[in-house]
Amino acid sequence: MQVKACQLCGKLAPVTHTCRQCKRKVCEACFKHEVGVCSKCHSRLEVETPLLTFPMKLFLLGFALIFLGIIFLIASSILYGNVQTTTGVVIFVGPIPIILGSGPYSFLAILFATILTILGIAFFLLLRK
Repeated sequence: MQVKACQLCGKLAPVTHTCRQCKRKVCEACFKHEVGVCSKCHSRLEVETPLLTFPMKLFLLGFALIFLGIIFLIASSILYGNVQTTTGVVIFVGPIPIILGSGPYSFLAILFATILTILGIAFFLLLRK
């Protein structure tokens, strides 16, 4: 390990890293390990956003829960035959909600769907930038 002047900041420090872009020999403080370049080249690179951001993870979680719910409904209808079910649905057409329900406990299902919709809108408003 040689102590030389860093080609970026000029400080006398152990020069242990070489930038992949510009081939400068730089010190530990001037090197970005996650991409393997110096801090000057790092600022010029386009910073890519990760594919699985927090809102995307929430979307995938919601999609997985809906899919799992459908699987449970299909399995229960196959296992238990003709069982009376209760449903509640909230559909948004622009800013206008359409709330539907059927079955003996439809009021509770509609209430639950409305509460989930309000929570979803609140999360949307909190997470938007």
